[in-house]
Amino acid sequence: MKKFKFLKISKTKKLRYISNYYKKNLYIIFLPGFASDIEGDKPKRFLNYAKKNKLGFLALEYSGYGKSSGEFTKGNISTWANDAKQTIKNIVKKNDIILIGSSMGAWISLLLFKSIKKQIKGFIGIGSAPEFLTRIMWKKFSKKDKE
Repeated sequence: MKKFKFLKISKTKKLRYISNYYKKNLYIIFLPGFASDIEGDKPKRFLNYAKKNKLGFLALEYSGYGKSSGEFTKGNISTWANDAKQTIKNIVKKNDIILIGSSMGAWISLLLFKSIKKQIKGFIGIGSAPEFLTRIMWKKFSKKDKE
């Protein structure tokens, strides 16, 4: 797989990503699922597809994921959506995009519609798991965590 890079967001925050740059072309952006990194099969296959079709590509690891800085337990979906937004702004800039979100990445993709919808030309959700929080996690949280 192509060499990974880091985007420095602040003095203490850096996000690992992989990209395939094509000026003024459509970009495929892969957003991984909960606790996933960008070394898996899906990012590799989408990167290869982008290369074959002369498309831009971006996949990133949110704060606390993989080799990105931060603590996983201090993140949340809003933090990770902001990570995606900042990375897109810095790497993809104003190019048109197709978002591909795997599991929680699909939720993050939908949050991005609020801020960058003019750039979004397509969206694919893979196993979006829309009830994972309520059915799997919420009932197990303590009262303090729920608050």
